Amino acid sequence: MRRITLNSLIFGLLAITLSSSASVNGQQPTQEQAPTFTSWLWPVAIPADSSTEIKAAADQLAKTLRTPLGVVLSSQNPGCAFWLEVGSWKPNPSTPGYIILIQPGGGLIMATDVKQLQRAIDQLKQKTRIRNGRTELPVGLITSYPIHPAT
Repeated sequence: MRRITLNSLIFGLLAITLSSSASVNGQQPTQEQAPTFTSWLWPVAIPADSSTEIKAAADQLAKTLRTPLGVVLSSQNPGCAFWLEVGSWKPNPSTPGYIILIQPGGGLIMATDVKQLQRAIDQLKQKTRIRNGRTELPVGLITSYPIHPAT
């Protein structure tokens, strides 16, 4: 039940993210528009029963984000954190991959396996910037899957 609720929330947020980027004041966005960034103050959070590989990846992400709060173990997504979820979503048949969703109040990485989690963290490293001594992340969706914008 928790997975269904979480997946519904994720896909709802994805739909909002994609539809909100479709137009601003009736204008279509262009590739030249700079992404919106948000300061990242939140910890990385993982399920308490995570494997050592996932814990190591979470530590790596916390260092990349330079979060003083480190990694939090939790029974569920605490909200104001970068939640890592690995392996709970394995469509079959499918292509392994990841979805990263970033909002000012929290973020999510959903990966099909640890290898895809590492690919997602590598993407975040490339997109993270430091400005005025603070870590900033781009707001929105990053994924290894094709994106089909809402119309």
